[in-house]
Amino acid sequence: MLGCRMFRRLAALLALLLPLPIVLPAYAQPAGVPDCTANVDLAADGGLKVGVVYRCRSDAPITFSAASETAATHVMAFYDGAGRPLQRSSTFWRVQPVNGMVEARYRLDLMAYAKDLNSPTEAIARGGGVLSLLEGWLLEPRGLQHLPVIDIHVKAPSGLQFTSGLVRTGDTWRLQGTPVRFAGYSVLGKFALQDIAVPMPGSLRAGQAPQERDGVLRLAVLDGVSEQGRADLADWVRRTAEAEWNYWRGFTADRLMLGIVPRVMPRSVGFGRTVSGGGATIMLEVGEHVDKRRLYDQWTLVHELIHTGMPYVDNRGTWLMEGAATYVEPIIRARAGWKTEAEAWKEWIDDMPRGASAFDVGLRSASGQQNYWGGAIFMLLADVGIRRATGGAKGLEDCLGGVLWSGLDATSRISVREFATACDRATGSDVVSELVQRHYARREPIDLTALWKRLGVAEVNGSIVFDDKAPDAEWRRMIVMGPADRPLPRVKLPWQS
Repeated sequence: MLGCRMFRRLAALLALLLPLPIVLPAYAQPAGVPDCTANVDLAADGGLKVGVVYRCRSDAPITFSAASETAATHVMAFYDGAGRPLQRSSTFWRVQPVNGMVEARYRLDLMAYAKDLNSPTEAIARGGGVLSLLEGWLLEPRGLQHLPVIDIHVKAPSGLQFTSGLVRTGDTWRLQGTPVRFAGYSVLGKFALQDIAVPMPGSLRAGQAPQERDGVLRLAVLDGVSEQGRADLADWVRRTAEAEWNYWRGFTADRLMLGIVPRVMPRSVGFGRTVSGGGATIMLEVGEHVDKRRLYDQWTLVHELIHTGMPYVDNRGTWLMEGAATYVEPIIRARAGWKTEAEAWKEWIDDMPRGASAFDVGLRSASGQQNYWGGAIFMLLADVGIRRATGGAKGLEDCLGGVLWSGLDATSRISVREFATACDRATGSDVVSELVQRHYARREPIDLTALWKRLGVAEVNGSIVFDDKAPDAEWRRMIVMGPADRPLPRVKLPWQS
């Protein structure tokens, strides 16, 4: 576990150090009336180009800011509403209002921008398509007195497409409640697009009325894999989504965009990153030669989908977000029937010692692998504590699901203590708040050897051995596979169907 897996965990940490989505408060707006509209035209003349006409209601000047110097240099032309060319200052253009309206027109060479960056975390080109953060091609309007609501109308000629994680009505995509720079990923140009229906968050809970509509997982696959490879990827994504919604009792988001980037690499699945400010979006690398059997041995997609069911936790809450995704990932795969209970426990016994030092410094000061495995230890403590406090009626899945169902989804931003309060409300206990006080506010150490002994789990000669007479064995038996009286349906693998 210290080899490739640690490498991948470290790669995920590096992505976390990039700018993360900050969701700011939404301001009251007249119903259905945006502050700005952006009419977007896609063209494939000599490489993918984006033409944008911005119109914003404002009596004051507005600056339209590029994400970076690299993005600014790929703006081919910029005009005001009267057609006058404007020069940029640093990375922005300033436009004066006319009769309460600011209008700006520009054209950007998106293909050249993506090829210059060649970064899956920011912008990357494959064939005639580009995966890019929205900020890579949509300039940020600044100067309004509040965070603007922006309606984006996309016009694409035959053969070109657009998708993102934003709310969509017809050809209009609405950005609300977050700046452009934190609005997540988009995919433009030539690519394979498929909408996968998913159950709405919380809709599979016992006693829920039939859902009025489905959620949607927008799957966008850039060029680089065969037709059969695309079919295998789509089937893998659908089955993985099913494994997630069985655990969460509904999907992790009412809408989600997953952009897949094929790359030349020895692994079936590479690096993934989730950005959820304007709606849940995931970027995921896959090997260009798709081996469908190997896909189901990979953890990355399950891990990233867990992030899309959780709010962004600030105030040094990385350990909470990464710890939950690290801990829950093998549980979801085990409950789907893709790994055994013993394999999940072996992973934890082998890897959790890497996070024990986080408790010595306090989770507030966790860094590197401490965030992943220290956070995972915290989640194990919470899982056991919740089951003990509720007599086995609830577990960590009720905490995570309850937070999501309360409205604190991936586009939300909250503190560690607010997350703990929402979790405890969902489970009817004070377990998580007490653990936060002990291990986040203070620095109480953890004795993993004693924890394994209480749970009745040990590794002997490389094999996992369970002791059902241990003090917490009753709760341990529920953790990986769930309570015996509430079994989850297995998700068949393609060769089992």
